[in-house]
Amino acid sequence: MSDEVFDAIVIGAGMGGMCAAARLTGAGKKVLLVEKSPYLGGRCSHRTREDCEVTTGALMVPMGPRSAIREAFDAVGADMDMVDLTGRMRYRLAHGDYDTPDDGGGLYGMIEFAMQDEAAAKALYQQLLNALFEWTPLSSITIHDWFDQYTDNQEVKNLFNGYAAALMGVNLYEIPASEFFGFLKYSSKGSRFGMAREGNAALMETLAAAMQARGSEVRRQSGCKQILVEDGCVTGVKINNNEGQDQIIRAPLVLSNTGPDKTVELAGGEAAFERSYVARLHTDAHDAPIMHASFVMDRPVMEGFDGCMVLGNTRNLIYLEIPSEISPSVSPKGKYLHTAYGAPRDAAKPDLDREFEIMLQELEDNFPGVSEEATFLVKAKHRGQSPGMHRWIGRGMPVNTSIKGLYNVGDGAAPSGTIGTESAAASAREAVAMILKN
Repeated sequence: MSDEVFDAIVIGAGMGGMCAAARLTGAGKKVLLVEKSPYLGGRCSHRTREDCEVTTGALMVPMGPRSAIREAFDAVGADMDMVDLTGRMRYRLAHGDYDTPDDGGGLYGMIEFAMQDEAAAKALYQQLLNALFEWTPLSSITIHDWFDQYTDNQEVKNLFNGYAAALMGVNLYEIPASEFFGFLKYSSKGSRFGMAREGNAALMETLAAAMQARGSEVRRQSGCKQILVEDGCVTGVKINNNEGQDQIIRAPLVLSNTGPDKTVELAGGEAAFERSYVARLHTDAHDAPIMHASFVMDRPVMEGFDGCMVLGNTRNLIYLEIPSEISPSVSPKGKYLHTAYGAPRDAAKPDLDREFEIMLQELEDNFPGVSEEATFLVKAKHRGQSPGMHRWIGRGMPVNTSIKGLYNVGDGAAPSGTIGTESAAASAREAVAMILKN
């Protein structure tokens, strides 16, 4: 079989890979996207369990006009069929629940609710405004250190720890202050979030179909065995195609959504890369593990709740959503699909088996009856090669590498101030902009 030739090859159909392929396709490039599994989307996909569409990770997906995800869909004319959840947030602390108001003012309201002291809340809120618009704290301290300067109120720290862990997968004392405020200032302002009406897998299939309609290709069950490099330049990839045969495919551009460590392995190991790149690869190289439980019940654990709950009264349980209350099509009639997430207290050295059990107990403590009434569809611990995020916020690798034509996309190469699925899409935006500029 003669070698096929493309303008670019994208390895991995996670959010970063999908968005990179879409942007390149929209720019007129003929792209091959290869994915080792039968599914598209990575942590932004779904699997069908007991007739329910259960997420593989992402629940709230950015959908505003400035979102890097929306831009990628727009690049190939793909529709995002979403239910807008912007502002539909509930925060739980030891003394009760707080729903963000429809008319704005949620940040101050959260602080006052947590502190139960109007004067103290106003003082802390002013310090937050100063950090956003006057002096942005540096990365030399964590956001926990920053809060310690201005308050000893544990409830407000619990609230923001739940907020940070739910969005970023790590705790206040693991997040550089500059990254937290950078996110609040640049990424969260004016953003909109939603849930895919038919599930994330349907969203990714829509994007793939739009790319293929413009001449690019998506090949599933085609794992990359090697990134080919000659004289410091990428020349293509070797894949094991869906017929089980090895195949060489040529391209002057390869964008890897496999995580920075796997990219290095595929491209010949550390010896193939410049030393400063390898040194950065090993600096602060922690992944962010996450714990995931999806379950179905004959009733919702909260009547009439169709938003997103962040918990600050717990050790490990951080987030709960009832997807079937938002879009009934994701579960059978009369069945209520729930998804909960937990984060370890020490993301660098987690004890996930023990902490998962704590998370399940905290589910029962907060929502009595779950342990007896629920049918669990997923109990998962995402870590290692398939973590919640490949690297902590603020510690991503650059999108370009020391090998010409080789790029990383995905949450392991997240641009500063971005998080989660948006960070993966933002890495694709940055990488493609760099490619098109050359």
